[in-house]
Amino acid sequence: MPLSKIGLILAVVLSFALSSLFTPLVRGIAVRLRICEKPNGRTSRDIAHIGGVGIIGAILFTLIPLFLFYLPGGAIERAFTPVLIASGFLVFLLGIIDDLRSLHYIYKLILQIAVSVFVASVGLGLLMHFGAARVAVYLLPPLFLAIALWMLVVTTSFNLIDGLDGLASGLAFISAASFAVAGYLFAQPLVAAVALVVCGAVLAFLRYNFPPAKILMGDSGSLFLGLLFGLVSLLLLVPGTDLFYRIAGNVVILAVPLLDTALALTRRLVTRRPVFEADHRHMHHMLLYRFRSARKVDAVLWGLAAVFGALGVLTMRGNAAALCAALALEIAVYVISLRSMVRFALSEAIEEEILGGCGITASQCIPRQR
Repeated sequence: MPLSKIGLILAVVLSFALSSLFTPLVRGIAVRLRICEKPNGRTSRDIAHIGGVGIIGAILFTLIPLFLFYLPGGAIERAFTPVLIASGFLVFLLGIIDDLRSLHYIYKLILQIAVSVFVASVGLGLLMHFGAARVAVYLLPPLFLAIALWMLVVTTSFNLIDGLDGLASGLAFISAASFAVAGYLFAQPLVAAVALVVCGAVLAFLRYNFPPAKILMGDSGSLFLGLLFGLVSLLLLVPGTDLFYRIAGNVVILAVPLLDTALALTRRLVTRRPVFEADHRHMHHMLLYRFRSARKVDAVLWGLAAVFGALGVLTMRGNAAALCAALALEIAVYVISLRSMVRFALSEAIEEEILGGCGITASQCIPRQR
């Protein structure tokens, strides 16, 4: 049975309803079992931080009937489903272990690389096996590396951007909405369905995650959402047409988390600090020092993400002007942000006051549980 517009709307409603049900349930269980965040550089509050369980549950329980009864059983769907199930389970396992035990960054990075390699190798293999993609043998190694690197960057970026109440949830909603529009315009029902299901789930979660948050999505949620966006963006490339504009459009839609990761890496190299050292100099932190309000920071970055989302969809449709505008905006944001980060000058007392007011641990480096 083909998936109609009414079916897509019902999928959004179902994921929203399930997330509205699961999120307070997960929060109640976390509080009862004392599975709450301890001061470790992310927050100074005793707050449930396994909200990703509710998001993932809502998404999966909505996608299952869609895959079984509504989405066409074509080659792409047959290749996507096992990759999503296997990689989603691995990422969820990694995230929940990190939420509960706080993994050392080296172990976490190794496991993220392993999942990215799995997606690239198994995904490519299944697409070629089912005849959804035809790739020359000499192109397989660079294509494999590009896919693995993209998956690693996207999952890491969404994990890093989850540093302020409500921010990652709102960005996920905007990115998913943009991918849903792209999937609809390019007649790719799988992309549209998955993206819309994510929209419903994160929008319901945002009710509890909006500052001041009652629950955090944690690594389990941010890594899983990053995985989904990596997979959905790759699905848009499978038809093999207008690849330049579609790749550029994917980058533009995800520009805010990608820019934040690029800025974090560049800033630490420029200031000669350890690349993997946690700090409070991300884009959202710099805006927080200026506006002193998590809600205002969310509004600014959500607005920026919405602009990038619209420009990304236009870029995918071959609009060169939209691509140029997006590139100019990205360069401007990057240069201005990097300059303010490198020249950052704020007394420690004021920094602690601002961060503490938003429930963030002001200490730069707090030992993490091994």
